[in-house]
Amino acid sequence: MAVLRLKEIMISKGMSRDELSSIVEVSPTTISNISSEKNLPTIQLLLKIAEALHVDIRELFIPTRGTSITQLEVDEAKELIEKGLGILKGKM
Repeated sequence: MAVLRLKEIMISKGMSRDELSSIVEVSPTTISNISSEKNLPTIQLLLKIAEALHVDIRELFIPTRGTSITQLEVDEAKELIEKGLGILKGKM
């Protein structure tokens, strides 16, 4: 069962495995293993990753109860709306 949303968040933030690994001072292989859940990181490493990605540590985890909208999803929706409005303004 998947526990972490690391790959999803990295994609949404436009951050590569190499960039993240450099910021949190681990190997790219370590980030790859964490994102594919071959290995689970320590709490300290999770905190570094969350800080590097500018997210709350809770956003790194897949919710286990009910369905709720995360701040990341809200931010993504805002970004899409802003892009859409920009396109519309350009056509006016």
